[in-house]
Amino acid sequence: MIIHIVPEPQKLEFKERWFEFDGFENFPEFLSKEFKIPKGSWKIKKIEKSGTGINIKDKEVEIWGDTNICFATLIQLVIQNKNQLPEIYVEEDFKFKFRGYHLDIARGGVPLLQEFKRILRLLYLLKYNFFAIYFEDLFPWKNFPQIGALRGRLAEEELREIIDYGENLGIEVFPSLELCGHMENILTLPEFMKYSEWHRPEEGCLDVSNEEARNFTYKLLSEVIEFFPSQYIHIGGDETWALGRGRSLDKTGIFQGPELFEMHHKNLIHQVKESGKTPMVWGDMLTGMYLREEEKEKWKIVLESNIWDETVIANWDYTHLSEEHFENKINMFGKRKEKEIASPGVSNWGRFYPNFDIALTNITNFLRQAKKENLPGFLLTAWGDDGAECLYSYLDPLILATMEIAEGKENWEEKYKALFKEKDELIAIRKLLGQNSVAETIKHVFLGDSLYRYNTEFKTELKSTGDFWADYYLGVSSLLSNKDQLIKIYNNVLNKMESIALPEDLSLMKDMLKIAINRLNGNLSFSEYIAFGKKYAYLWLSERKKANLEKVIIKVYGAGGRADLNTY
Repeated sequence: MIIHIVPEPQKLEFKERWFEFDGFENFPEFLSKEFKIPKGSWKIKKIEKSGTGINIKDKEVEIWGDTNICFATLIQLVIQNKNQLPEIYVEEDFKFKFRGYHLDIARGGVPLLQEFKRILRLLYLLKYNFFAIYFEDLFPWKNFPQIGALRGRLAEEELREIIDYGENLGIEVFPSLELCGHMENILTLPEFMKYSEWHRPEEGCLDVSNEEARNFTYKLLSEVIEFFPSQYIHIGGDETWALGRGRSLDKTGIFQGPELFEMHHKNLIHQVKESGKTPMVWGDMLTGMYLREEEKEKWKIVLESNIWDETVIANWDYTHLSEEHFENKINMFGKRKEKEIASPGVSNWGRFYPNFDIALTNITNFLRQAKKENLPGFLLTAWGDDGAECLYSYLDPLILATMEIAEGKENWEEKYKALFKEKDELIAIRKLLGQNSVAETIKHVFLGDSLYRYNTEFKTELKSTGDFWADYYLGVSSLLSNKDQLIKIYNNVLNKMESIALPEDLSLMKDMLKIAINRLNGNLSFSEYIAFGKKYAYLWLSERKKANLEKVIIKVYGAGGRADLNTY
């Protein structure tokens, strides 16, 4: 039998011997309950020794160092072999002190309390030690009870229970906010529209030149700081491209986006530091990410500002580019990389199923360079753009893969199968669904959206632009324009799914493939979409609150209605 531990330990010596296991006499009560570890005759003995590790003998386990790591390893071994434990000696060491997962609950569904706990148990099992919740408008503000009230925001009691649950697992739960850009769900409320930089509050950018608007965000931040016991407070700061181009520009006639950004974030950072906590920001606006060269020049003053010196910079980049690209990206912050954390992504946003091809390349190339450049940590990000259609359960393999890539030997597939009790055929299905040609096209074909229609009804010659993302989406267009090829790809996946017992979430993807193939063949029915919508809703409600479910269901039933009317 092969022994799998995530991540691969620094040292593992297997004595080629197995012991009968009936449970532990003195395993921590909380962990025993949450991970269903049986009571029995085995004893755990804490010893003094440098580093972190375990030594399994007959009826006894010696542990030393970080007990959470030791217990997580023991739980992994019990999951794999419930009635046996191996005689092994393990030493564990971690390159990254900060090992985090960042979950967006704002642009889609809010997890149920039980789902938050499931995610936290998974993070503990895989040896993450930080969990960030991206709120936007879903924090329970007392002074502004109308914010997030119709979108399933977390109640105080729920959030306290999540924080306490994480603390019991040795995981710091900390807030991730938006207090400059991405405030669309706040600024679109009638009483807060006046704070919007743009004439369309849906843009989500704050008018930072407005003192009343700035003070509003400082009040929001103050409540969060007071509520959270965490060391870290993420104040956001990403994608504020509209800043300085609307009402603030009307006042002076001069574009002052970088200056306004620096001034506002200096105040936010000071507010966090005054509380004794550590501020964290996204790094894209500091480097002028996605800006034209002439625009980047204007934003240089932001990167050069000393306000970031005592701020953790979460440097995000979700491209599937080379290791050299990520080496350059990491070093854009110079000496500040001592406080920089790498932020790759699971490529779930805007998709019904995550793109494994992109995600694994992004995670691997980014984290390899993060190790090489001695960054102190990483923060894996999962976003919910376009309604959070992707179920949380689809992300588990990528959460495991990230830890193995970050701290192990990158052999994540065998370890996933061992811990999740899945056969080779099932992990193969997960990877097939996550291949670029399926993950990037299935939503468009299934819904019969405008992108699908355009690329199937108009045959246009697609030429490279030299821009990474523009060329990437041209590649998606090219895939969508070839119906015969898509039918072949989808049928290949479907045929492999037919003879396998699938979990409910993968069965949903099987139904989606069938409907997509029917569309490509010109044979759709309303009833297919109704059945899919009901199954999707059931799975959504098993992991999330009902608020915002309509975002996805409207798309599904709308596609069914168009099929019924034979419009497209």
